[in-house]
Amino acid sequence: MLTKSGWFTATAIALLIIASGLTVYLIYPFAFLILGSLVSKLNPKNEDNSGRTSMQVIANSGIAGLISFLYLLTQDPIFLVAFVVSFSVAFSDTFSSEIGKKYGGHPVSVCSLKPIQKGLSGGITLIGTFAGLIGSLCVSCVYFLHQHDLNNTLIILMFGFGGMLIDSMIGCAFQAKYVNQENVVETGIRDHLKSGFHFIDNNMTNFLSILITVLVYLVLFE
Repeated sequence: MLTKSGWFTATAIALLIIASGLTVYLIYPFAFLILGSLVSKLNPKNEDNSGRTSMQVIANSGIAGLISFLYLLTQDPIFLVAFVVSFSVAFSDTFSSEIGKKYGGHPVSVCSLKPIQKGLSGGITLIGTFAGLIGSLCVSCVYFLHQHDLNNTLIILMFGFGGMLIDSMIGCAFQAKYVNQENVVETGIRDHLKSGFHFIDNNMTNFLSILITVLVYLVLFE
């Protein structure tokens, strides 16, 4: 499920979560590791099938590690919900992307609603969007069983799904896309850049979508 560097980074984040007194919250990264890896197997060509790298771990769990540290410093309960929100976005995006690629058919761009090449970031399908909602629902249900707090459960569901849409928008508008012969791909050299920014890859898109969603939550509910 993880490369050696991925295991090192995941262990460091897990130790930070434990040191922050949030050991029980490890259920969220563990669930994401297991379910996210299983869902990724739907698309055999995924790089994730060789194991998630350190950068992929940071992209999906780095914000949660930072939130754990902030909770350690402040003991503010708002960070507990923010922690779960971060994984709700990660779950929603992974479910949407992988299930959408496998079963969603021909995607359209979230920016223009015009047909887009299958597999490119920023493309959405009806099945993929519904799968994203299911991913967020999984996290919110675990939170409800854990905390019995319906209000925050609904918030986690809403922000997880919203974060998935933000991810698609960032992928559409800013993620690097390159020309490779007659195809458009998401890895390449700067000289072949077709749109987006060279330094924004899929990992950066995931990281930014989680960061933005968590910041919006903190601003609205602080």
